[in-house]
Amino acid sequence: MQRILNLWLSPAIILCLLFGFAPSAAAQVDRASLTGIVKDSSDAIMPGVSVTVRHLATNATTTLVTDREGGYAAQGLMPGEYEVRAELSGFQVTTGKVMLQVGQRGRMDFTLKTGGVSEVVSVQGTSPLINTESPIVGKVVNQSEVSKLPLAIRNWDDLLALVPGVQGDRYTEEAGTTNSGRTGGVNVHGNRSLQNNFLLDGVDNNSISTNVQELSTQTSRPSVDAINEFKVVTSAFAAEYGRAPGA
Repeated sequence: MQRILNLWLSPAIILCLLFGFAPSAAAQVDRASLTGIVKDSSDAIMPGVSVTVRHLATNATTTLVTDREGGYAAQGLMPGEYEVRAELSGFQVTTGKVMLQVGQRGRMDFTLKTGGVSEVVSVQGTSPLINTESPIVGKVVNQSEVSKLPLAIRNWDDLLALVPGVQGDRYTEEAGTTNSGRTGGVNVHGNRSLQNNFLLDGVDNNSISTNVQELSTQTSRPSVDAINEFKVVTSAFAAEYGRAPGA
């Protein structure tokens, strides 16, 4: 039933909060990915190139081989800084570094030059002004902002105000005596707070309440000290986001 519901609602506008915890669990939408194409100095594609993606913080390594189109795709990567190494016999080893944020689809292309295997060429990955890998529009609130910005009552969701189009909504939208005090409620581009979709390490974290007696849109409200970074997706959603009909 849930699969069918997600299929019908996938084109809707959704707010998706993706958390990157230090001890994060295996998930889909909270992880990053890295793709690219390897070519030679004549701009010809190079299949069979060994590409190694290493997470510098944990030394976790993913090894891939480029396909017949010269492309590679590393999926399910933890957010953080990576060293990427491309090598093939008869060509110089080429390395680069790239920073991947939570939920990001990064890209790093390589151009290999002929030479000895002992020769190493380093390149530096940069963040393009226009992301051609994903239609998603949003903002990542990184660890520096989470740890350094002052929060009056230590609620992580107060940081949502940093995102363009987000307006706080701490009042219930239901009739009755429960009329104030709710936490985690925000309006994004005018959509109701109950229409937001919260994901905690890729797992559904919505209270699914009609009377809002628990005064929160989230089932689990993590401490701000446990959060590494989180992402707010406000429009142009990819296929992996579904469920919510509103903001």
